[in-house]
Amino acid sequence: MAGWGQPVKDHWSAPHFDSYGFRRSELKQFADKLGLDLSIPLEDVKPTQLSDVESKPLSEADVEILKMEIDTLKKQVRKLESERPILINKFREDDPLYLAIKIRNQEWKNYDPDNDRQTRGNQTAIVKELEDKGFSNVQAKSIEMVACPIKR
Repeated sequence: MAGWGQPVKDHWSAPHFDSYGFRRSELKQFADKLGLDLSIPLEDVKPTQLSDVESKPLSEADVEILKMEIDTLKKQVRKLESERPILINKFREDDPLYLAIKIRNQEWKNYDPDNDRQTRGNQTAIVKELEDKGFSNVQAKSIEMVACPIKR
């Protein structure tokens, strides 16, 4: 993956990585922990065998710690599910709330209050795009207003 973050022909650039939900720095740290060289083509990467130290069975204490972590994660999942709006995009493909959430996640992900004008979502472009999808101007402005995380 030579040229991370650079517009290199034949390689993914940084925006491709960001759109798939991980940060380059975190991926690099993870690869370094695994001993992977990210400049090697994927087809040349060979799986490594676990050493005897890594393949030893877990102790009862380890199993208990893992069970507690699973319980904690299940509680977090239930909490997040209870906070999530119900029936999002269930009955209509143009669900206004779903679109507002999607717009906020896409258009506002790089927002920086210290660099407000350069990083804020483009209100006019968002409304125009919604109108192009068949929403009236009033509906489009309403969806954009819900999607907007700042007071204008």
